[in-house]
Amino acid sequence: MAEQVFKIVVADDEQELREAMCRLIDWQAIGFELLGSAGNGLDALQMVEQLQPDLLLTDIQMPFITGTALARQVRELQPLIQVAFLSGYDDFEYARSAIDNQVIAYLLKPIGMAELTEALRDIHRRMEEKYRAFAPADEPGDLPLAVATLLLGGLPETGTEAERRRMLWDCGMIFTEPCEMCALALDVSGAGMLGQSSAQIVDKVMRRYCSCGSFVSGRRIISLLISEDGFAHLGAALDELYYVARRLLGAECTLGVSRRFDTLERCGAACREAVDAARLADSFGVQHIGRLPGGGEALQGERSESAQLDRLLFSGTRQELEDHLSSALAAPAGELAAMHLLVTAHGLLSSALGEDEVSQLLRRFELSDPLSARLDSAVFRRRVRDFCLAGQDRLRQSRYLGMSHLVERTLHIIETRYMDEELSLGSVSEELHVSPNHLSANMKKYAGDTFINLLIQKRMETARAMIQAKGMKIGEVAQRCGYSDQHYFSFCFKKYYGVSPVKMRREEGEIT
Repeated sequence: MAEQVFKIVVADDEQELREAMCRLIDWQAIGFELLGSAGNGLDALQMVEQLQPDLLLTDIQMPFITGTALARQVRELQPLIQVAFLSGYDDFEYARSAIDNQVIAYLLKPIGMAELTEALRDIHRRMEEKYRAFAPADEPGDLPLAVATLLLGGLPETGTEAERRRMLWDCGMIFTEPCEMCALALDVSGAGMLGQSSAQIVDKVMRRYCSCGSFVSGRRIISLLISEDGFAHLGAALDELYYVARRLLGAECTLGVSRRFDTLERCGAACREAVDAARLADSFGVQHIGRLPGGGEALQGERSESAQLDRLLFSGTRQELEDHLSSALAAPAGELAAMHLLVTAHGLLSSALGEDEVSQLLRRFELSDPLSARLDSAVFRRRVRDFCLAGQDRLRQSRYLGMSHLVERTLHIIETRYMDEELSLGSVSEELHVSPNHLSANMKKYAGDTFINLLIQKRMETARAMIQAKGMKIGEVAQRCGYSDQHYFSFCFKKYYGVSPVKMRREEGEIT
């Protein structure tokens, strides 16, 4: 049995060959999990967005979306996906296209199942090697300590900017001036304490794009990024890191990025911003502090009570938070525990929502000055409990509003520009300054479906209305709905409604 199991989607318009591959190859024995198969490029693209495989095995000549175009588009969705071409064309131009698209293998038809199985074993071995290259190697030197000193705000007040930069240089973090900096936080859920070697995973990915130094704090990896080109490729780097970290650390993770800065004095604040952003990324993708309503959480270290409340406020269920509060407030020293909870929750909520909003919550529960209010102990504990629960609700609302605004803008683009044939997840994500993967995840979570499916839905509903209006030829309907190829439009229409455009119109009494 192979060491790692990679997920695969097979795409080929030759139904007999496609079914034979799915049925006759022992996928599990060679380290793959077959997620499904597609008979055309459109279906394959939809499956990749929905199922997120590690490998796409596709024919190079596919209906509607060619294998080469498909390779480019799936990498927008998933930067580390590997693509293998299966083609009946032994031609230099096709081979060159494979090289240009960085495919992991170029296999020629006809091909037997035994030969294909061996080719897939080799592909699996090379995929393992690619991920192994990101694995920790040597023990870290002095750089993690230097970066931790800077990001945790431990700078000596007498230190100059030049001395701080020299400290990084002496530890091997190379950069020139002028440069920009930002902090990165990678939160890992469902895992125990990370070893310092885990930070090397982040370094190995990010150093392909910028200078990077990282250290581990509990279940977080904190990094200082320094770039001389304005972080031109930061989005691609973060998407790649997200997939690598999930696979190598074996757990879900979130990434947070601080605002950019140009002096190392800002490191402490940037670290807090990155931690806030990662915590609010809602179990997928990447979040930037600039999209959050507030900023700045001091790292809680490993103080269990504060860390527990931190986790429950930001990522626990309402019932989990209620149980925790009930247990803490029912203790013999319940009033003292309530005061501790109030102070801790106030600090945590203020970092994300801002002082003004938390002050409003305090006034709402008459807790603005609990010491002078001389409240009955039971009343005080109840108000602290309600304050914490309301804070959790407000955090979720704030996070949802931020994400729903992104989705709202995307839905507006689909609604008003569906007729643009070039409209795609990639083009919209570039316009909105987010990664395709991040936008795709938000669409599925908050709009209930993938970008591609929502765009097709809009086009098909519009096309049906035009066909039923009976004033346009089928070719004109196709053009107005973003399809230059009438055959492709008819295929999509029939797949969506179960009947062709011509048949739908015929059934309503008019043939075009």
